[in-house]
Amino acid sequence: MFFADGYYAEVQLPDGGPAAVGIWRDEGDAIAYTHAHMPFEGHERPMRVRHLTIEERTAEKLTTRNYRGVTRTFHRCPANSLKVPAGQDAH
Repeated sequence: MFFADGYYAEVQLPDGGPAAVGIWRDEGDAIAYTHAHMPFEGHERPMRVRHLTIEERTAEKLTTRNYRGVTRTFHRCPANSLKVPAGQDAH
């Protein structure tokens, strides 16, 4: 999930919690990002900035290639697609 304030979280929809987090910035032909897996071991060290090269961008889909050459596709999700985890009242 890319948030408008420059943060992102990797989640398993529809009800999984975050597996990784970071910050991101749209650079036009690439997305610059940092990445940290939960539970953030090594968080005291500066995080490396990596890039996702944009191959296709539409209103509903973003297809990118990461620094290893692996394709990553992101889809726009409906606002109600993220559910509250079991045992939790609200986000």
